[in-house]
Amino acid sequence: MGCRSDGRWDVRRGRGFTLVEAVVLIAILGILGAVAAPRFLSLRELEGARAHRQALSDLRHAQRQAAGSGCPVQVDFDAGGYRLQQRSGCRTGAFDLELVDPVVQRTPYAVTLPEGVSLTSTVDPIVLDALGRITRSDGTTTSVSVQIGGLALEGVGETGLFRVP
Repeated sequence: MGCRSDGRWDVRRGRGFTLVEAVVLIAILGILGAVAAPRFLSLRELEGARAHRQALSDLRHAQRQAAGSGCPVQVDFDAGGYRLQQRSGCRTGAFDLELVDPVVQRTPYAVTLPEGVSLTSTVDPIVLDALGRITRSDGTTTSVSVQIGGLALEGVGETGLFRVP
């Protein structure tokens, strides 16, 4: 606002916001923040769900790799992630041949879990044989349950099927 030459006030609006508009804008942003904040605060849950989906995909990939190549694949779990390896001599020898990660096209095929996401398995390591079955390292067929980020995966020994229960 400003004073015109005839002494009356010019009430034409400038380029800024009025006080009422600014208060309404702040109120709307506050409401949106209150609704959206819980979603961002549960980021650990989202990271856990992402790690769970990735592990399911990786276990299925390991099974296809074992069945397709005829060489067993070992999935070795630890608290921070897991690693996929094959035997150096296909059917004999230690599991020291690193698999190629199909996403980045290089070795090793090792996955590190996000901070705060835990992993436990009833069988460690698991070996997927040439028929795609889930076995222990001694070759006995077994089923497995894996918990990642509080979410479960299970593998059926005889069929090698990995699923979400």
